Amino acid sequence: MEHQKIIIDTSIWIEYFKNNQDYVPFIEDNLNLENILITGLIISELLHGVKSKREYKLLSDSISAIPYAECIYEDWITTGKMLYNLKKKGISVPLTDVLISAIAIRHDASVLTLDKHFKSTDKIKLVILEPEGIH
Repeated sequence: MEHQKIIIDTSIWIEYFKNNQDYVPFIEDNLNLENILITGLIISELLHGVKSKREYKLLSDSISAIPYAECIYEDWITTGKMLYNLKKKGISVPLTDVLISAIAIRHDASVLTLDKHFKSTDKIKLVILEPEGIH
C-alpha cells in the first residue's frame, strides 16, 4: 500500500535541522517510509540559508537522498491559474508557495508548513499540527 506523499516546506525543514522535537520524529518516520518529496524551490531556499561550506556539504548530501518532485510545464500553468484566482479574490500569495502547491497537487501530496499562505491556495492538502503532535 502506498502512503500519502508529503512535501515538507522550508519553514519545517528549518525546525527539523534545529532538532525541534515537534517535527523530528514525524519527518524521520516519513523519510524512512519514503513518503517525503522535495522540490527545487525548497532545495534552493535551504541551501541559500546555510552558514558555512561544511553545513552546505552536509545539507547537499542529505537533500540528495530525498525523492525529488520535478517542476514541469503543467505546474507553471496551474500556478498561473491559482495566482489569477487568488488575485480575483484580493488575496496575495508568493509565487513560490503557489508553485509548491501546484507540484503537491499534481503529485497528490500534502504539504507540511508553518507558512500561513498555503491556507489560501485551492485544492491543497495540508498536514495539520495539533497540540499533541502532527496528524
